[in-house]
Amino acid sequence: MFQVHVSSKMLILVLEFVFFTVKLNAQDAEIEKLLKLDIQELAEVKIISATKTLTNISEVPATVEVIESETIKQNGYLTLEDALSSLPGFQFRNILGFNSYIFQRGIPNQNNLTLLLVDGIEINELNSGGFYAGGQFNLDDIERIEVIYGPASALYGTNAVSGVINILTKEPTNDTGIHVSAAIGSFKTYKGNGSYSYYNEERKFGLRFSAMVKSSEKGNLRGAEGDDNWSSSMDNFEHDYSFQMKGLYQEFKFGFLYQNKQASRTTNYKSTGTKYLDKNSLWNIGFFNAYLKHSYDISQSLNLNTTLAYRNSTVYDNTVAYVTDTSQVGYYRPSRLASGEMILSYTPLSSTKIIAGALVENESLADDYSITYSASANQLPPTPPAPRMDNVNLLSLYTQAQITFLTSINFYVGGRYDNSSNYGEVVTPRLGIVYNQEKLTLKLLYSEAFRAPKPWDFTSGLGNPSLQSERMNSFEVSGGYSLSNYVKCQLSLYKNELENLITQQNVGSNYRWINRGNVKTEGVEVSINYQKGVLKSFANYTFNYSVDDKGALLPEVAKHSGNIGITYNPFNEFLLSLRGKYIGERLNPKIISATGNAVINDALVLFLSASYKLFDKTRLSLTVNNLLNEIYYDTSNRPPDRYRQPQRNFLFGIDYSF
Repeated sequence: MFQVHVSSKMLILVLEFVFFTVKLNAQDAEIEKLLKLDIQELAEVKIISATKTLTNISEVPATVEVIESETIKQNGYLTLEDALSSLPGFQFRNILGFNSYIFQRGIPNQNNLTLLLVDGIEINELNSGGFYAGGQFNLDDIERIEVIYGPASALYGTNAVSGVINILTKEPTNDTGIHVSAAIGSFKTYKGNGSYSYYNEERKFGLRFSAMVKSSEKGNLRGAEGDDNWSSSMDNFEHDYSFQMKGLYQEFKFGFLYQNKQASRTTNYKSTGTKYLDKNSLWNIGFFNAYLKHSYDISQSLNLNTTLAYRNSTVYDNTVAYVTDTSQVGYYRPSRLASGEMILSYTPLSSTKIIAGALVENESLADDYSITYSASANQLPPTPPAPRMDNVNLLSLYTQAQITFLTSINFYVGGRYDNSSNYGEVVTPRLGIVYNQEKLTLKLLYSEAFRAPKPWDFTSGLGNPSLQSERMNSFEVSGGYSLSNYVKCQLSLYKNELENLITQQNVGSNYRWINRGNVKTEGVEVSINYQKGVLKSFANYTFNYSVDDKGALLPEVAKHSGNIGITYNPFNEFLLSLRGKYIGERLNPKIISATGNAVINDALVLFLSASYKLFDKTRLSLTVNNLLNEIYYDTSNRPPDRYRQPQRNFLFGIDYSF
């Protein structure tokens, strides 16, 4: 049963939105002549992530949110989690360290239940299956982010359990010429970005290069600010680097992306009263993706898309995972993958569309970290040797049919077969009915998904060779209705059940991974968007009820959360954006020593962003995060009891195009 209790802070958010909407409707008629019909146009936006073919967002068999590049600029986002934070259904565990964790639709995890793609190529870390959030993503180079809600293993296989996030970067045809930007702000934050695009229409040839450097301490956790978990001299940093090249020629696309995150691992452990020190650690991980894509129109009704890809995600051998009072500990973990995928799209009739795909992969994965120890806390560890590698082969076959009835009803049926040398055979089906009639969209969806254990899940600690895949079953009903050309409402109701939950079991001083219990989630996501030229506003609310198989509430998941935002762009030179997020009360996995209970209090956090076009090609910006300096915390599944989130901070930026 849904038990909805909206706090006074959530009520304030709703009232503020109503006030602004009423004010917008009363605008002067002369101003209204300048406004555009953006909401109606958004329903016709085509996305690729939900079906692996370009399809109108209103027709895909999934709930979808799209974050455009302009939204990223307008709000001054710095990290991937910043960009996702205003969407319904997302919650976070930010440890202000070497990674942060993103929960989609109410299931805490290590980022291994959501599949993260960049330009359609997976970027989840190969050994763990989880992805790294943080600053290594070059947000200046993003064209849009497509967020697919709910299980998607029927097209994508393992890890696509809670959803899929596809980051689509700018093409050589975008922003031709040179563009540079820079920013500096609180907590020793700075970033620099540059890009160059060239395109020859006659030859259909183009190249784009982009590069980014970014650094930040993110917040202050020293001394009392961090519940005295760390000393007043702790170091906590993140240095991020990104370089990307994209090219196209005729029907070919090619490119590569390199990301490097170098971060302190201090926040992973308490330093006060323990053997751990809070200086000199370094988590150094790199991601490299390269691809070659080809599109071939066999006939007017038949198209073949082929992708060859290479991926590498490596924890480099100069990593210092942690420092104790007697030694520094070095880690090294390489991994690589080569894949080939073919997708055949066939439209035999105007009312029928069929896709069929085949994927082969070969992975070479370290079965565990290679670890070395130095002789003192002030001495770097020896370079770790190469670890033992496991080879994993995968064959996947999938298909999906879309059949249109009476021009307004689309019926989807599909499924995927996976055969892995690591986890065996898995079949995942998908069914959907989508109804579109003028201003109304309705979707009835059933889907399944799985997360397969990785080789080190089978072998780490005491090992467990009988470990089974986690499986998700999901039912969802969603709909959207345009109240006018400028106002659209959306509602989603979902019920998910995750079986064979993989958890860590402690056995004496050791551990192993086991399947234990189920998780059930029920949720409601509701949103309203107003967009009419110089003014844009949104509000969304999420209710999520997540319990284990004994009926106990899952820690780390708030029942209530919401977002609200207003963007005002009265003329080309000036833009102002104000948004707020409400995070409901959550249970921590452990008792918090500073409070004597396991409750993380609710919070309302405000953000302000403004930009001004100084000259024809120069724009200045100011972003203020945590505008009212709210004291709020995220949960912890690590030795520290909880994590204070960043205090009020400022970021000043400048953009220039040649």
